[in-house]
Amino acid sequence: MKFKDEIKLYKSMIDENLKKVYESGPINIKEPIYHILKGGKRIRPILSLITADACGLNPEEAVDASISIELLHNFTLIHDDIMDNDDLRHGNETIHKKWNDSIAILSGDAMLAIALLKLNEIPKYSSSIIKKFNEGLIEVCEGQALDLYFQDKEIITENDYLKMIHKKTGFMIGLSAEIGAILANADKNTQNEMKKYGFLIGRAFQIQDDLLEIISNKSKMGKTLESDFLLNKKTYLSIKSRLIDNEIINTFIDIAKNDFEKGFMHYKEFLQRNNIIEETEETISEILNKADKILIDLEINRKNLFDYTKFILNRKH
Repeated sequence: MKFKDEIKLYKSMIDENLKKVYESGPINIKEPIYHILKGGKRIRPILSLITADACGLNPEEAVDASISIELLHNFTLIHDDIMDNDDLRHGNETIHKKWNDSIAILSGDAMLAIALLKLNEIPKYSSSIIKKFNEGLIEVCEGQALDLYFQDKEIITENDYLKMIHKKTGFMIGLSAEIGAILANADKNTQNEMKKYGFLIGRAFQIQDDLLEIISNKSKMGKTLESDFLLNKKTYLSIKSRLIDNEIINTFIDIAKNDFEKGFMHYKEFLQRNNIIEETEETISEILNKADKILIDLEINRKNLFDYTKFILNRKH
């Protein structure tokens, strides 16, 4: 089976199971949960299934854990959207905009509880995986806290940024790969190396997201793009650009507050003129090459993981 067909199969398995995660309960919680779950790329659960398969486990036996990963991820998105007051997620209106903040918070909390309940259904490894999930939840919260903290600082270091995205994005993608290896009963070294592979995939994924928010558009990305720029969210590109000319970036943001298209156009031209977009693309490729090197020494079926790396490298939204 070709990799793209395998990806479609895994996404279909995940989507079908997500349709059944909350079949009873108040309609004003159930509808918002299914509203956000009907969209998304399923990057994390697919990686968990691919890793399980690479380590010798039938992917169908890893579906429950992968569903929990996706639920936890969407729980964080709901809260993230509230904090940033975003209007769009997965190409649809955000829950707090379609309903209200209270419904969004309740829906997110319910999704977290459902995720943990599903982990209890994994007979052999539930306690250790639940512990890792709770660690992941703390990491994501800390990453989000750093994101908010850095908004008030004009300049942060690249290391500050990498620490933030490791917590906010990298840890959960690393956990996705690690859980796939745990469920397949892989040895500890393979589990740890797959976690490192996932960390690097997560780092590249977030930097790529930063880039796509510049070179793509709202309809392709399926989410609001204006808020990150106007809120002075720290991205790989903004850090690089501020090191070149901090004051001009502030000027672009001020212009964007009154005329977003004009201010953002000036910013994009600045990035192109200073080769920051090209440098960012090179950085993404270097990180993904490091991820692939981790796989070389592992005694697993690596082909689909190599293809997964290419899949991340070539994504357009």
